[in-house]
Amino acid sequence: MVFSKLLTKGKLSIDKGRPLEIEQLDLALDVPTTRFEQVCRQLVNQLRRTKIDVNVAGYRDRKAVAQKPADAPAPIDVRGGFYQLELRRLPPMDREEEFRMARRYDFMKVRVQRELEAVGISPRVAQELSGKPRSTVLASIDSAALTDYLDRCLQQLEDLRNLYVEGALYIVLGTVARYRGLGVDTPDLIQEGNASLFQAVEGFDWRREVRFRTYAQYWVQQAVLKMLYNSSRTVRIPVWVQKILGRIRRVQNELRRAGHEPTHAEIAQRLGIPEERVTWVLSTKRYAVSLDAERGGEEGMTLMQMLADESAVPVPDSIPVGNLRASLDEAMRELSEREQLILRRRFGLGGGEPETLGQIAQDLGITAERVRQLQSAALQRLQKPERLGRLTAFVE
Repeated sequence: MVFSKLLTKGKLSIDKGRPLEIEQLDLALDVPTTRFEQVCRQLVNQLRRTKIDVNVAGYRDRKAVAQKPADAPAPIDVRGGFYQLELRRLPPMDREEEFRMARRYDFMKVRVQRELEAVGISPRVAQELSGKPRSTVLASIDSAALTDYLDRCLQQLEDLRNLYVEGALYIVLGTVARYRGLGVDTPDLIQEGNASLFQAVEGFDWRREVRFRTYAQYWVQQAVLKMLYNSSRTVRIPVWVQKILGRIRRVQNELRRAGHEPTHAEIAQRLGIPEERVTWVLSTKRYAVSLDAERGGEEGMTLMQMLADESAVPVPDSIPVGNLRASLDEAMRELSEREQLILRRRFGLGGGEPETLGQIAQDLGITAERVRQLQSAALQRLQKPERLGRLTAFVE
């Protein structure tokens, strides 16, 4: 047994009361792929007998001290200074670290599965639960069956999973940088890409000799594209339509760079799809516009104010013939004679031409400013609800 030889040589110490360091775990798991599962089971049993923990927290601290923020490569700036600073505190994994982290994670999952089976969970369910968050696992088992050692194993597995994801966060930024400005805020895309790393961690198989970075980039890109497809439009369009639209856009850009505006027939020929399909897909390339959006060139004017209300009755049709003069006289009845005279002459209500403040002031023997004050006071009294209601139907 490999780890028993390490014990004999003193390279791997499993002492009761002392946690197993990650570096010691790496020594024990550094075996051929064909023997990995056997070594995992043997080491799990050894740790279970001695109730030894794996010191994940200590490894995190040692790794953070070993690489200072100034030594870490600067990630792509897509979100802002604070996020950039925090990300630089998390050293990215290199090729060797990806391989070692994958083996550690597999071992920790086997360890949790063994403890779940020990409390009566079936092997199939235990395997499924080992990939779930600690809170989900605790909610799925009987609290009376939960042992202190199982709880510690779950916590250490979750700590290692988080450390695994933190080392791969830099992968998300490179993908998000290619899809900025397409209708979804960059922080939302980053959050969706970060969440997809947990799926990548669960599905990655280090035995295939493929880098975790390559595998995780696929999951991140799919998550970002799904977010764009589902959230960038007010009216949702099926994903397959948006994929065809992307292919059409690439063909259009290629032909336009050559100095030619492509027709639907040329695009269909390039893509090998019917022309009718190209026409239909391009008809979906419409984005919603808010009715509250301001109209260019008109300060304060919104799009809603520019649209006609088709259900409204035209003003001329809504005014009863012959009632305008009577309604106006009724509304102005409570004004003084001078105020009525000023309004009629100022706005031409008697059928004559509107007059200026100076003309009215000269006839009344007062100043133009005084005429303006009387006019303002009269209009304010007309705007009271009981008077204004009589004239509402006549307002254009």
